[in-house]
This record gives sequence, C-alpha cells and structure tokens, in this order.
Amino acid sequence: MNHGLSRRKFLSSAACTGAAALLPRGVLALKGQRAQKAAAAVGADTANQTLVGAAVAKVQWKAQPFPMPDVRLLPSFWKDTMELNRSFLYSLPNERLAYNFRVTAGIPTDADPLGGWEAPDCELRGHYVGHYMSSCALMHAGTGDEFIANKANELVSMLAQCQAKDGYLGAYPTTLYDRLRKHERVWAPFYTYHKIMAGLIDMYEHTGNQQALDMATRMADWAFTYAMSFTDDDWQRVLLVEQGGMNEASFNLYAITGNTKYRDLGLRFEHHKIFDPLAANQDILGGNHANTNIPKVIGAARGYELTGDERYRQISENFYRMITEHHVYCTGGTSNGEFWHAPDAIATQLGPAAEECCCSYNMMKLARHLFGQNPDPAFFDYYERLLMNVRYGTQDRNGMLMYYVPLQPGMYKTFGTEFDSFWCCTGTGSEEYSKLNNSIYFHDDNAVYVNLFIPSSLDWKERGLKLEQTSDFPADERVTLTVKSAPGAPTALKIRVPYWATEGAAYSINGQQQNVTATPSTWVALEHDWKSGDVITIDMPLVLHLSTTPDDKQVQAAMYGPLVLAAVLGAEGLTNGMIYGDSGPRGYDEGYPMPTVDMRPHMHRDPDGKLVQGPAPEPGAIWFERTEGSREYPLQFRTKGRGLTHTLVPLNQVMNERYSVYLRNLTA
Repeated sequence: MNHGLSRRKFLSSAACTGAAALLPRGVLALKGQRAQKAAAAVGADTANQTLVGAAVAKVQWKAQPFPMPDVRLLPSFWKDTMELNRSFLYSLPNERLAYNFRVTAGIPTDADPLGGWEAPDCELRGHYVGHYMSSCALMHAGTGDEFIANKANELVSMLAQCQAKDGYLGAYPTTLYDRLRKHERVWAPFYTYHKIMAGLIDMYEHTGNQQALDMATRMADWAFTYAMSFTDDDWQRVLLVEQGGMNEASFNLYAITGNTKYRDLGLRFEHHKIFDPLAANQDILGGNHANTNIPKVIGAARGYELTGDERYRQISENFYRMITEHHVYCTGGTSNGEFWHAPDAIATQLGPAAEECCCSYNMMKLARHLFGQNPDPAFFDYYERLLMNVRYGTQDRNGMLMYYVPLQPGMYKTFGTEFDSFWCCTGTGSEEYSKLNNSIYFHDDNAVYVNLFIPSSLDWKERGLKLEQTSDFPADERVTLTVKSAPGAPTALKIRVPYWATEGAAYSINGQQQNVTATPSTWVALEHDWKSGDVITIDMPLVLHLSTTPDDKQVQAAMYGPLVLAAVLGAEGLTNGMIYGDSGPRGYDEGYPMPTVDMRPHMHRDPDGKLVQGPAPEPGAIWFERTEGSREYPLQFRTKGRGLTHTLVPLNQVMNERYSVYLRNLTA
C-alpha cells in the first residue's frame, strides 16, 4: 500500500504548488491572498490577538514578535535543519496519522497504524498528531508552503469526522478519563488532549482554518464539562497526572474568542501543589517530573498576560529564575531521568537520560513570553544557549530526532526512526524546526530587536523597513545586516550583546566604526538615517570560557562563545541499532570515566640546569585552545596540560560517536 510521499523524495518549495494537486478534492485550505489576510488578522502569535470579539490582554508585550510570514530564513545550516524537518512532515501520510482517531470514532480505515508512541496499544497515542498540526501550521507561516497547509487542513477535516458525534476528539476512548476519575493508573490523557487542542489552535492562527477553531472550542467544551464535575480537592488529585499545557491552550482560546468559559477552564487547571510554593518563591522542584510542570508555568505566564494576576507573574518569574540559576547544565538543558533533583546538583546528575529535549523546547517558549513582557537580553542569552546546544544537533542528517541529550561520559546520541518512535520530543522537535524564524527579531514602537544571529530577511511592512542578515556565525565572528528598504520613520536597531562577548564587539555602518560600548547582556542601539543599501557589520570575538558545576568545582565544561564543546571518545562498540532506536538511549557502557585535564605545573630545568617547578595556573585558567579543524569538525579544540590530550568539538556537531561534555580539571 502506498502510504504517501517518501521523506527521501523530498519536494522542494518550488514544487509545492504542483504537489498540491495530489490532494483530494474538497480539502479545506486557505490559499494565496486569503491565507495571508487570515494570518494578518490573527497577528504574530497567540500573545497578541486583536480579533473582533477577542479578549484584550491586560498585560501587553513591550516587545512584539514579527508575524512569521514577515521573516524568512536565508541559506544556512538553520535553513537546512528546517528543510530536513519539512521533508519529514511531508513523509507522514494523513491516513496513518488519523488511524487511531478513526478507530476510536468507529470509522473504518484500511491504513496501517504508526508505531512507537502512536501505536494502537500506547495510551499516549494521538499526541504527535497534535504536534504535527502545529508543525505544519508553523512551517506554512514560516515558508509560505501551501502544500503543507493543504495537507494539514485535510487532516483537520479527517479529525472533524471523528469529533462529529459528541464533541469528543481523541485517539483513545473516553474510558481513559474514567480511569482518571477513579484515580487509577493511566498515562496522561489530558497531556495528549492538550497537544491536539494546541494543534488545532495553531491551524486556525497560521492557516486561517475556521473549522480547526470550531473543533478546538468543542474540545474545550468537553473538557470544561469533565473538569467541573469534580470537587476541588478531587480535581487536584486528577492534576497529579500530567496534563501538558491545558491551562495555556484554554487561555489561548479565551484570547481568541473572548469567551470567559475558556478563561475559567484555564484557571481550573491550576495545580496548587506546584503553583503555591512557586508563588511563595520556594524551590520544591526536586523530585518532580520536569516536563510535566514547565508547560503549566507557560500557562501561568499566559494567564498573567490575559488576566493581570500578579500571582501568575510571580510564579512564572520565580520558576524561570530557579531553573536557570540552579537546575541547568552548561547547555541550558534541565532534568535527569526526566526529573529535577536538588538545587545545584549538576555534577552528580550526569546521566544517560539527562536533559530531555522537550524541557528545552518549553523553557525556550517560557523565555520568549518573559522577554515579551520585559525585553531583557538575558532571556535570549539563555534562549541562544538552548538553541545552539540542545535544539541544533538533536536532529540527524535524515531529519530524525532525539529524546535525551546524554551527559554520562562515554554516552552517544540516539535518534528515533521514521515510523516507529514518535516520542514527546519528536513532537516538540517537529515544532521547533518549523519555527526557527519566529524569535530572531522583535520590535517596539521605535526599534527592531536583533535577538539571534541567524541568516534571515525581515520585512517590517508597517515601517517599510526591509532588513537582511547574513553570517556563518558561530563559525565566523562577523554578522552583516543590510538595509534593503529604508524605514519611513526613525528606527533604531537594538542588537543583543551576548553574555559571552567579554572581549567586546565592534559595530560599523558603511565601513565607519561606531562609538558604542558593547557590555555583555545588554543592547547596543544603533540610530541612523537609514538608506537602502546601508551595511551594518558586527564583529563579536568568540571567547573561550568555562562552565563549572556548582556542586563540584573540578567538573567543568569547555565553551566557545555560545557553543558547548565535547571531548570526542570514538565509536568503539557502537552499532546502528544503538544509534537508532524506538525507546530512547539503550543504557550505557561501564568503564568510561570522565576525561581529565591536569594543569599542574611541570618540572623543568632553568637556564642554570637546576630542576624547578613551573608556576601554578591562575584560578579559572582556560585549559583548552583552538587548533586546526578538519572536514568533519571545522571547529576543533584540544586540551592543554599533562597526560592525554583530548580533542574537543561543538556538541551539536557530534554524531555517531561517544563523547563527554564535562571533564574533570584535577587542578581546580
């Protein structure tokens, strides 16, 4: 049976228009100007709805993201990543994606089911279908790809048939909610429910699909009836089971429709066990499942924006500070074995299932909300660290995705398979690589914020400003911005000075050096009477620095600018079945101690022939240096000091071999 387009027979953007003819007649899709008008009506994202009848946010973002259609990726490794993801999205047949929904609704299907977490016997089945709709909607918004929008709109129509009977939409029967009601063991039905609701909301926002919005509101109505049938105490027991971002999705529906019922549903999903200590600035995160709780806090940030509730602001800000100051690795990632542990326990938590990729996706999403509320460049320092070290490098050369980024010395990366994995992180990865253009630039009334150094074009239609960013960053330290069309009003360019730019940065306009001070984790504001053809160059020396674990000063990671470096340890014992699997990393080998660095002074003879000991290294001395690269690893470094020399390369470049992110500095 032909299950659709092969991922490896990728259709290019130029072929998309013709490929759309392959879809069945009657597909619900908005095309051309109609789609653009719908996208414009909805706005840049959920946080800034202006539809007639929409709820007016009590807290407006001080810096606004540009609508995704106004930003396009230019050729770079980032665009390559997006295209690999687009190919993967093309390869998944709608009939297979809808299989479990149709079976649940009693609609005949002769499709083959997918495997892994989408298999008919997996209680989380259906979750990836929600991610898939979000991914297609975001890919359409970010590229203008009509084929992917049409494909996703057809899938929405297929799911609408499954919802028609009673408003319930799921890939599993409602008996799972009966088990939830009885507090019996069940794997997270509302987690999956949220993913489907969020996917439908994204389809409405980014393709203008009204049917998707109608379906999302029917889903919310069903959830409201269910949630309100419990006593308050009994409902809090229900919330002990993972529910994803049900509060966020409900608040988003309230924003779109103005219906206070959905605001109340969002409030109903407040989990007091987590929120009450966070509101009191108490770090009780240790022992809690990480990715269960980050989406709840995103919901709190969204609830603050819509209701103005200061408690929700405190919850989201306190949580973000606790995580970024006490629960993250050098990469910015968090969790070990999917759980948080004691604050500042890093060196003791370097496991084979460290930093779940979903956590990074959701922490970036939270950082984006907090940045919009308070445009502090430090939020994008963190965002960039995650983007460079946990998002990029967790997709292989065929577009397959990872679950964890192992930190156990001697571990290796494990990727999913095309039709038999569909982990939670497959879903968030599919979304991430569809929206790489959504946070590069923000704006306020008078300025453009350049948050990320990613080759891209910007079209600020209201101002008439067209901007193009080119670079090979971080392989090259220079970033170039070119004004393609001058703005109609004075407009500053606020360029982020990264936290790692401790050796300063130089800025020039049309070759003329600008007298500005580049302080790490601030903005440099360039004001100029911009003309078409103006060229701005930014030179940021990438600095060698160390990230030391708070619980063991000898355990350190090498960094180069935003890049985490890893010691490559060879591929001994690795097989294809270990690198590609359906259940995440398959254990790890014993006998891989953490690599060591020994900077203790050597004994040597002075000019008189006397044997003397050299000077001791300064505290915090850098124990690695850049060396000549290779074809496989253009950026390459090596350790200094006594004993075995280790080769270090960017973690995001390591594929198919063992590595260690942290090394033990015997001198520290």
